[in-house]
Formats: sequence, structure tokens, C-alpha cells
Amino acid sequence: MIVEWEHTNMKETDENKNNQTIESLTLAFNDFTQIIDKFQKTHETLIAQIDLLKKQLESKNAELENKYIEGENIKNFLNNILENIYTGVIVIDNRGKITHFNRAAENITGYHKDEIIGKNYKTIYHAKNTDSMSALYTLSTRKESYHRQKSINTNDKQEKRIEFSTTLLRDHEENVLGVVETFNDISEIKILQDRILHIETLAALGEMSASVAHEIRNPLAGITGFAGLLDRQIPEDDDRKPLVKSIRQGTAKLNDIIANLLTLTRPQQLNRTTVNIKTFLNDIVQYFIENIPLNDKKITFDTQIDDDENNIAIDVQLFQQVIINIIKNGCDAIKNKGKITIQTKTNIFDPISNILEDEEKKEMIELFSDIEIAITDTGTGIPPEILQKVFNPFYTTKDNGNGLGLAICKKIIQLHKGDIQIKSSPGKGTTFIINLPLYEQPN
Repeated sequence: MIVEWEHTNMKETDENKNNQTIESLTLAFNDFTQIIDKFQKTHETLIAQIDLLKKQLESKNAELENKYIEGENIKNFLNNILENIYTGVIVIDNRGKITHFNRAAENITGYHKDEIIGKNYKTIYHAKNTDSMSALYTLSTRKESYHRQKSINTNDKQEKRIEFSTTLLRDHEENVLGVVETFNDISEIKILQDRILHIETLAALGEMSASVAHEIRNPLAGITGFAGLLDRQIPEDDDRKPLVKSIRQGTAKLNDIIANLLTLTRPQQLNRTTVNIKTFLNDIVQYFIENIPLNDKKITFDTQIDDDENNIAIDVQLFQQVIINIIKNGCDAIKNKGKITIQTKTNIFDPISNILEDEEKKEMIELFSDIEIAITDTGTGIPPEILQKVFNPFYTTKDNGNGLGLAICKKIIQLHKGDIQIKSSPGKGTTFIINLPLYEQPN
């Protein structure tokens, strides 16, 4: 009985142990399941957070890309402005090396940016650090310049006058990064200023000359009259006869000079009439051939006149004087044999802007359209040092000239609101170019 009890007791103990083990495993499995659930939920949360962060990152990337594209567009826009402005721009760094050189700077200096970028500022201007006319001076002294002027030598050894300003280039913390120099070519402006000064001087001289001419004319008329009386009273075989003729020739020449001088200096009113430019020029050439002696020179005339039936409002008598004078100068410049060519060209201004009204376009066409008359000779040409003086009163290279012909021509053309230019090559010939407004109205 004892043995059976012990066996039964052992059996119960084993069952209890098994039950405890099962319960422990069950509890452990439940705990594991709960942990797995927590891990699953944590994983899902992490996945959701990752997706959210990913979307935020994609949004930020897209935003950054848009800002980058916008920044590049702004950069390209600003670069386009910088490249297309009329003002030249040079940027140098703290070592004096050129870091930017825009298109206007290329056009003004004659240097290409590829041969300039990275080189020292002195490469262009050959300036010294102590030179107050340079960006290097601003870099070393921190003194900026505004609207100053200096002369530079271009890449092809031409001298140009420029107006420039220099400013320090700084970052957001006010640290100096370099110098920006901006400049404009004012060579033509200086030429115009010199011309204005010259015109003012000539105007003052003209007023004085007109007064002197009036004072001379009265006694000259007396001399001319008395010389005429002497010429009629002295017999032809008298030895004094040639002397009287010389006096009369001299007074006649003086009278012509005074008449031309008064024409040049006194105000004149134009008597405009409308003429066909082709007929007008052909008639002058024919008149010149028939009436002006060529002194045994063999000179041919070539008229290349625009076929357009253009009419122009001019003072016929005065403008005939201009054309004849220029043709005569061309004939005088030809030694023995040569050619005078007369060409015309009509320049019709074509406004391309679409923002203009039809009436505005019409006004611009009438204002800027002109007819160009070019008179070319195959003579000896004019040296460059003389070319700028040919329109000056009393300047002449002829032994028997008075230097008033071309000055009067220029005044007549200016009275017609036109312009005259001259181009010449020594040994090859000279061209006078006259531009007259096409739509000027007659009186």
C-alpha cells in the first residue's frame, strides 16, 4: 500500500510540474506575443514616421530644387543684364586678378574675356597701385571713385577716353572681396564737346568778321569805283594800265571774300521748293560739264542715282552752290585724268517696336528718314591731319583759294537740317557724304 501511495504521489508531482511548465510556457508565450505586438506596433509607428519624414524630405528637396532653379534663373537673368548693359564692368579680387569682364568691357577695350579672366588688372590699363585712376588704387586705399575720367589704350593701340567709377565689393559681413569698376566710352562725347567749343569760337569769330567785313566794304567800294574811273581814263597803251587792272582784280577778289564771309556769318532764310533729286543732280552735272572749265583735264562723271522717285524740299539756289562747290573741289584734286561719282541712297527709318501707335510711327519715319548724297573723286586725297580742318573758315591748301567754300557748304547743309561728312584716303580720293531729311516740308 505504501508503494502504491508513493507511486501515486510521484505521479501527481510530475503532473504538477508539467502543469507548472505549461503555465510558465503559456505565460512566456503570452509575454512574447505581447512583446511581438509591441514590436509590430513600434515598427508600424517607425514605418509611418519614416514615410512622413520621407515625404517631408521629398518636399524639402523639391523646395530646395525650386529655390535652386529660381536662384539659377535669377543668376542667369542678372548675368544677362550684366552682359547686355552698355556700361563696361570689370571685377577684381583681393589679389588684383580679374574675375569678371562683361561684353561692353570687351567692346570698349578690344580684349576678349577669355584672354583677360584670371589675369592682373594691369594687363588692361597698365596701372600702378599708386595710380588714383585705377581699381587697384581703390583696393589698396579703400577709397572709391565716382564719375572720373581717364584715357586708356585699347588692345589695338587706340586711345579712348572713358568715364569710370570704382566701388568696393563686400560680402554680408562687410568683408572686402574685391573692387567693381564700371566705365563708359565717352570718346565721341568729348569729340562733340570739342566741336561745340569750336563752333562757339567760330560763332564769336563770325560776329567779329561780319563787323569787320561791313567796315571794309564801304572803303573797298570807293577803291573799286575810283579804280574803274582810272581804267576808263588811262589809254590801253599806257604802262599804268596793267597796274590799274591789278587793282581792279584785287578789289574784286576782296569783294568776293567779303560777300562769302557775310554769307557765312549772317542769318539766312531758306526758300524751299520741292524738286526731284534725280533731275536736280543730273541738271547740275550737265551744267558743270557745259560751263565749268576743266583746264584740259580728262574727267568723266558717273551718276548712280536711286531710281526711287524721291522729291526733296531744298533751297535750290543755295544747294546748287553746295553741289557745284564740292564737284569743283573734286576736279581740282584730280591731276590729269579721273572720275567724279555721284551716288544717292534713300534711308527709310523702320520702327520695329510694336508698342508705337501708327501716328507715332509716322512721326518717327518722318523724323529719321533721310536721303544720302555721296560725291566721290579719284584725286590726291586729303591727309588725316588736314581732314578735320577742311570746314574751317579761311583754311585752304590751294594757292588761289580763300578757304570759305566748304565752310559755306556746311552752313547751307546745316540750314537744311542736314549733315556733311568727309572720308578720304591719300592717293586714292575723297568722298563727301551729305544727309538731308527726306520729309522736310517746303516753305
